[in-house]
Amino acid sequence: MFFTLSKIFWIVAAPSHWLGLLVVATALCLLFRWPRTARLLALGAVAVLVLAWLAAVPLARGWENRYPRPSWPGHVDGVVVLGGGYDSQLLRQRNAPQANESAYRLVEGFAAARHYPKARLVFTGGSGLLGGASFPESDTARHIFTELGQDPARMILESHSRNTYENLLFSKAIVEPKPGEVWLLATSAMHMPRAMAIARKLDWRMTPWPTDFITGPGSGREIWQVADNLSLLDYVVHEWLGLAAYRLTGKAR
Repeated sequence: MFFTLSKIFWIVAAPSHWLGLLVVATALCLLFRWPRTARLLALGAVAVLVLAWLAAVPLARGWENRYPRPSWPGHVDGVVVLGGGYDSQLLRQRNAPQANESAYRLVEGFAAARHYPKARLVFTGGSGLLGGASFPESDTARHIFTELGQDPARMILESHSRNTYENLLFSKAIVEPKPGEVWLLATSAMHMPRAMAIARKLDWRMTPWPTDFITGPGSGREIWQVADNLSLLDYVVHEWLGLAAYRLTGKAR
């Protein structure tokens, strides 16, 4: 139920969706000659654009700065790579993996596994789509890890999780981490605060290994790229709301 409600809620909560609704509503009000309401709705649409223009980059930078990349630990027992919405059906159709904003999670996970030859490499991801998918994200992970040269014997694939909570819950059940073990958690820097909060709730001590940074410590994205920053604002709001919902439902700490 939580998974379904979260997907439905996001359809109406995304700032870009609000912008589209405000624009359509403004046009309808003009069509029906309600100028005062049209002006108010148009101002609302402008407010969303201004928020994306001025606030998206600093908000995202603050979120990404919460977990900076640490130095390589002296010893690592395992690396967990969280799924990032990979389309494995497209992989089968094209015989090549999909490129998306989370692709570097896989590269960083592989790099960490190479750095620690005795560590276990875990990828966790089924499908985060509301209606599910024909093929799990783990198919894409297997393809990419194999192409990069990862030893299949050191590769653990979890193929049933649908969200971040299930990513970590199901992975912990598979690998059964022992007290004192060192585990790296590889996921996008924007996603890391939510993932680490879930790991704490599950009593799985993990070292954050953020990937796919979008902003730099003091810069890294131009504020006048309004369309890109509207997408970035969606990302920030999605992570904020996701973390809040997980905490309210007892899935994160």
